[in-house]
Amino acid sequence: MTSSMQLNRRTALAAIAALAGSAVAQPAAWPARPVKVIVPFAAGGTVDIVSRLLGDRLGALLGQPFIIENKPGAGGNLGTELVVRAPADGTTLLISGSPTIAVNPHLYKSLAYDPIADLAHVALIATAPNLLVVNPGLQVGTVPELVALARAKPNTLSFSSAGNGTSGHLAGELFKRLAQIDVQHAPFKGQADAITGVIRGDVAFAFVTLAGTLQQVQAGRLRAIAISSKTRSALAPEVPTVAQAGFPDFEALAWYSMAAPKATPPEVVARLVREVEKVMKEPAMLEKLTILGAEPSFLAGPAFVDFMRNDSARWAKVIRDANVTTN
Repeated sequence: MTSSMQLNRRTALAAIAALAGSAVAQPAAWPARPVKVIVPFAAGGTVDIVSRLLGDRLGALLGQPFIIENKPGAGGNLGTELVVRAPADGTTLLISGSPTIAVNPHLYKSLAYDPIADLAHVALIATAPNLLVVNPGLQVGTVPELVALARAKPNTLSFSSAGNGTSGHLAGELFKRLAQIDVQHAPFKGQADAITGVIRGDVAFAFVTLAGTLQQVQAGRLRAIAISSKTRSALAPEVPTVAQAGFPDFEALAWYSMAAPKATPPEVVARLVREVEKVMKEPAMLEKLTILGAEPSFLAGPAFVDFMRNDSARWAKVIRDANVTTN
């Protein structure tokens, strides 16, 4: 064999070996195994149900099961920190939202992580406005009438919530500040009790989720005078917004989002963004979210980061001004 032929053969073999080595070095297509989705709240709540709906669809689209694991504790901080500390290999995700991302950093001073900076945020999934409801016997049919009554009787009216630091509490404190009224907060053990408090007349008003509350409104046991989103909701189009009632800076939304450990490969995050956006456009998903009182509100990338930072800043001011604590 001539030296030229030997050289060509060695070159060919080297090329084959390089190709083989390159193939071996390529990472397996994601997801190559089941994906664990941490929900930092108990089973049965809205975040849990949204997670299971989305997980089922992602599993069907991506060919691997998305397994929901509920890790409640410390207002959602326990499960969130588990994801912050998890291996960034695309097999652990977080579905949470406004309480753990935008509120808890200002309620819990000892958090060992920054929920915005220390996670790779995939996308906003959905939002859920609150209804401002009053006791029908209060003879109040609009937000201006509620404000006028509160100003006429300072330190007399009260509003209920599911507890200190909950969305209903913070919405009430924001309303109190913007409307410049002196009303008292009455924390209950859960939203059902908070709603019952309004129905019985123990308190004058409350900001409560749509799911389950609209039935009470339709039955005449509650009167809905406003909704907490900046624009009217398709879930209750006849109800005006607090902003339309003269308080343009008022907005209080619960929201749900997906995140991953910060160092998760960008291509995995990008794939999740595409698939989540696809699922949130499905008519069946829209219908199921509507039953929960939520609306698809897909947002990703820098725009979503800005959304989170703005929401966090809003609640930081409310919590600081009202001296809200979790005790």
